[in-house]
Amino acid sequence: MKKIFYFAALLAMPAMAQQPLTVADFENLEVPADGHISVSTEADDERTEFVSGGYEFAHGCMSDWDYWYFFGYANRTKTKYETLDDQWNNVVGGGYNGSANYGVAYAAAFNGPCYVTPLSDEPVVVPGFYITNSSYAYNSLTGGDPYAKKFGKGDWFKLTITGYDADDEPTGTKEFYLADLRDASKAYIINDWRYVDLSVLGAVKKLSFELSSTDNGDWGMNTPAYFCLDNFGAEGVEVLPEKNVTLPLEVATFEELEVPADGHISVSTEEDDERTEFVSGGYEFAHGCMSDWDYWYFFGYANRTETKYESLDDQWNNVVGGGYDGSENYGVAYVAAFNGPCYVTVLSDEDVIVPGFYITNSSYTYNSLTGGDPYAKVFGEGDWFKLTITGYDSNDEVTGTKEYYLADLRYADKAYIIDDWRYVDLSGLGKVHKMNFELSSTDNGDYGMNTPAYFCFDDFGAEGEEVLPEKNVTVGITEIVNRESVNSKCFDLQGRRVAQPTSGMYIINGKKVIR
Repeated sequence: MKKIFYFAALLAMPAMAQQPLTVADFENLEVPADGHISVSTEADDERTEFVSGGYEFAHGCMSDWDYWYFFGYANRTKTKYETLDDQWNNVVGGGYNGSANYGVAYAAAFNGPCYVTPLSDEPVVVPGFYITNSSYAYNSLTGGDPYAKKFGKGDWFKLTITGYDADDEPTGTKEFYLADLRDASKAYIINDWRYVDLSVLGAVKKLSFELSSTDNGDWGMNTPAYFCLDNFGAEGVEVLPEKNVTLPLEVATFEELEVPADGHISVSTEEDDERTEFVSGGYEFAHGCMSDWDYWYFFGYANRTETKYESLDDQWNNVVGGGYDGSENYGVAYVAAFNGPCYVTVLSDEDVIVPGFYITNSSYTYNSLTGGDPYAKVFGEGDWFKLTITGYDSNDEVTGTKEYYLADLRYADKAYIIDDWRYVDLSGLGKVHKMNFELSSTDNGDYGMNTPAYFCFDDFGAEGEEVLPEKNVTVGITEIVNRESVNSKCFDLQGRRVAQPTSGMYIINGKKVIR
């Protein structure tokens, strides 16, 4: 009778909780000083495994090629990647919490499934593990390599872990981003040890590991398929990194802005004098207009292909015809000083370095510089037309200034008036929140600058190389040709023969000449 009651009592007792497996910290594995697992085996291509704590890690290698895959381990303290031997390094230097050994995973898809197996007769819940980027992957993500691109806005590098039960059926998946640049305000690339919670996978008999990224080619993922791990099976709290990557702002190409065919931004508003803005890429451009006067100022945009200036409607034209590198839309700036400061603002939560932009002369200004107009003189020796850009940080403190000459006739042997697209390097301004644009010239009167205060621009925020124009203007004609040759070989800019040049720009003996 006692035996019956004892047996019944046993049945009534709750099942004893399964003991967690010993954490795999890799410290039990022998590693040469500043070394790693051997990739030498008896067979050319051998798939085997190694054990740490209560877990078995798949490992494979091809001895003849000094090539390994799946999981390995190391105790390197160097954090840089310079040669392929550095594939064993991680970005922290050493294991989690200052330990010596750590795991290294090379999980390229073409090697097949990459498994960790708990050493348990029954499926178990694996709490999680610690992870960081390998130096090889981090080097590629932050700077690119011969096979992979540098990561930019929208890119990501992800580890997917799938759990399997005793019947080899998936129990769930866990995604963890080793780099996530989809949201510029939260962009990060992991550079420390972070905990990955695997409890969501439930009780498992094995786990597979797979890497993916936004950089792929004909042979699969281009990003190096590495990560480093430690304390596999440990308890912890998953906390994603804070933002640690500042992404370049999207270039303002103006192509997303709707413009009528051969047209420009509307200067019609509900109010007579309205100051507003428009956005292209990662930048906000000040814009103002007086509807009753059909008058605008600061920044606008257009898609005109005509390069001449004949009437005020041609103020939207530039001397190239169209945008930079054959694009359609481009920006137009009218920055007369009496309208006040003319700002471009970066759309970022923090101050950033703006690489630069492309610039050319508007047709209106070019027409004035080369031939004069009712208000401005023809440019001659010693004259200049200059854009000054001033950077400001978030505290409205000046970060620096950049001067760029749209026309420079101070030196006869280098004289030029820009007539193509040229790059302006703004990196010297440092990190800015906004930039002010101001034009000045040597032609001024009682009401300020006489030269039309226009320029055209494109690809604001783009990378490029600043190269000043070569000499394209000959200042004066007396030292170049005699009067007889002038009379026979002088043409205006419309190609009409001119018997006696007056003030303006002409083609004399095949050269542009300011008279």
